[in-house]
Amino acid sequence: MTIKIYKFGGMSLEGKKKIGNAVSACVAEVKQGTKLVCVVSAMGKTTDELFALVQEFSPMVTLDTSMAVIGMGEIISARVFDFALRSEGIASMLMEPFSKRWPIILKGNGSLNKHQTEQNIKKHIHGFFNKIDCIVIPGFIAIKKNGDWGTLGRGGSDTTAFIMGKYLKAEEIVMVKDVDGVFTADPSIVPGAKHIRYITADELLTMSAFGAQVIHSDALSFKGKQQKLRIINHSFGNVAYEGTVVDGKVTRKVFLLEEKLSLITFYKEDLTGDRELIEELTQKILKKTRVFGTTLGIDYLGFYVPYGTSKSVLKKIGKTSLLKKVSVVERKNIALLIMKRESPVNLPGMINYLLTPLAKGNVNIVEVITIGREILIFVPWKDREIALHALRKRVKKRI
Repeated sequence: MTIKIYKFGGMSLEGKKKIGNAVSACVAEVKQGTKLVCVVSAMGKTTDELFALVQEFSPMVTLDTSMAVIGMGEIISARVFDFALRSEGIASMLMEPFSKRWPIILKGNGSLNKHQTEQNIKKHIHGFFNKIDCIVIPGFIAIKKNGDWGTLGRGGSDTTAFIMGKYLKAEEIVMVKDVDGVFTADPSIVPGAKHIRYITADELLTMSAFGAQVIHSDALSFKGKQQKLRIINHSFGNVAYEGTVVDGKVTRKVFLLEEKLSLITFYKEDLTGDRELIEELTQKILKKTRVFGTTLGIDYLGFYVPYGTSKSVLKKIGKTSLLKKVSVVERKNIALLIMKRESPVNLPGMINYLLTPLAKGNVNIVEVITIGREILIFVPWKDREIALHALRKRVKKRI
């Protein structure tokens, strides 16, 4: 049995023509013997409009606490899509959060209950394909431990699709959006941006972490290594269009940089107000050595460089007039531990969670830098193995 997941974004379900194109694509797949799960977002900008409306009555309301209203956008979209499929003779079934068979469940802390969700999908969903060809499910919605509606967060319909794909062992996930796929930059801002036909899941997640809004970053963490993934534009009206193909799966790593580092720090009152000085310092450093991290404050600018090059860097700086403008110090024997997260968002308290065992192990922290999906933790060189062991144990337990 071949199972595929189709996720239709809100813009691809805006009006009869677009819904008709989406339904026609599904009909073509079913005729080839494929079993489908269609995850749908709210039509157009319904979610934003509903949230704005409830905020007028209660300005402090959150997405989570207003799900009984906000989630109706997805419910309506799913009902319309299921109706349209059945109108074309497709044996379709609508799955809604009102049902006891609803699969996606949250823990008490609001995170996904992966075990319960997996069990529900395998028990309640897979068997339906013996009698039907397509399951339509509203994205974004999850059920809390107390039975209330919860949410998988903004862009959570993507996550719904990937969760279903993972636990149904779907052959392919097709994301039907209002973009032609992945580009080297936002084509609406950068006219020369190039379309990327092939990209790895790791690369796409990193781009998402820095703001590329193609696929919700949480969703990608559920992608299987061999699972096919395509991102296509609804305007083509053909789900066979290649768009962007995403290969592999997202990796989760905690590793230690083998090279010993030094932190060279320049100090000057209100350094950030001197753009020319910052530029000059940065150019001097980069011409002389590789940089593994930078740190910037109101009065200082620091560079993490290989320990073996720090001496020559300081000599280079000493031969210039820069030392008349700044003071410079070096902190030696630093190790860098790097954590690549599966997801760059929705992990509240992660920094504190990671650093707690280091404190218990009496490991001093030189600095922590977090950006995108990476957390860089600088510790004394002598404590590197203790820190690495503690972080790996912690990450394995958490994620």
